[in-house]
Amino acid sequence: MNDSDFCSEYLRCPNCHGSLVEQTCSSCGAAFKKTLGILDLRWPRPSGGDTKTERLIEEMLKHYQSSSFLELSALVSRHHRLDMNRSSTLDQLGQQMMSMFQHQTEKFYTIPTTTFALDIGCGYGTSSIVLSRRFDWVLGLEPYLPVLLLAKKALETRGIRNVILVQAYAQEMPVRDECVDFAVAQNVIEHLIEVKSALCEVDRVLQRGGCFCGDSRNRYDLFFPEPHVKLRWVGLFPRKLQSGYVRLFKNVDYSEWHARLLSWRELRQCGREAFGRSTRIVLPLVSAYGQSSRMDKWIERVETVPVLRDLAQLFFPSLLLLAQSSSPSDSRA
Repeated sequence: MNDSDFCSEYLRCPNCHGSLVEQTCSSCGAAFKKTLGILDLRWPRPSGGDTKTERLIEEMLKHYQSSSFLELSALVSRHHRLDMNRSSTLDQLGQQMMSMFQHQTEKFYTIPTTTFALDIGCGYGTSSIVLSRRFDWVLGLEPYLPVLLLAKKALETRGIRNVILVQAYAQEMPVRDECVDFAVAQNVIEHLIEVKSALCEVDRVLQRGGCFCGDSRNRYDLFFPEPHVKLRWVGLFPRKLQSGYVRLFKNVDYSEWHARLLSWRELRQCGREAFGRSTRIVLPLVSAYGQSSRMDKWIERVETVPVLRDLAQLFFPSLLLLAQSSSPSDSRA
């Protein structure tokens, strides 16, 4: 199967849900832009243009062929506040997180096959690189084209050819029903515009028995600073007061980060509304985030004691949302 065959078999028009032939829908005739092989399937289509982003894309395209991943990363870093990792750490970071995702998922569920994985909010490819070694095909979805161009460069550098990159929103994924074996969302859930809608989309595209794993930074984390503005206890304030608190102590606009951290209760509610009874909230293995692996043993012990587990989930820095696609007869909580 080549890239065109993959798009025809697994992707769909975000407008009418018809079949895609190259860049055009065979049903409604909608044509979609492609940049260096990356289809723009965002829907609804953005109104107006972001001049700053457009200038960045032009500059990246101008230097793409002659520049390395690190050089392109530097261009992005100069334009936006993005936490760029060195190319040499991409494989290590992705391997740690995906190993943890798969380990925690397979404690409770069985991933049906290794045919098709979906990387939601793939960014510059840390998860997709690792998933490409286990699955026949990986689809990386990301709405922001500059980081998709970085992902493309990272994949090309490593000679990876079974990852397809598409510009799209999680709440309107251009993916056919019931075709994905394993979907992941690494450091993404708090950035989703509509969490419930996005998770319902995940349930739609997973084949029956397909699995999902995503980590979500806990709003009520008592141990570490808020990851975007590096300020403690932001989530303890009512949402209307969070921006003022951040501006007072950091003198930055919190809304620029497009982050809405969820509590354990909020995450569980969104998961249950999307996946029904199959939803689980568990503690992550902290070694995947660079902490000592000795702490993982204590975390696993805590999870065996219901009272301690429930208390830890209220205030632990990050939480994992696990789910298996529900059957049509499953009830929703």
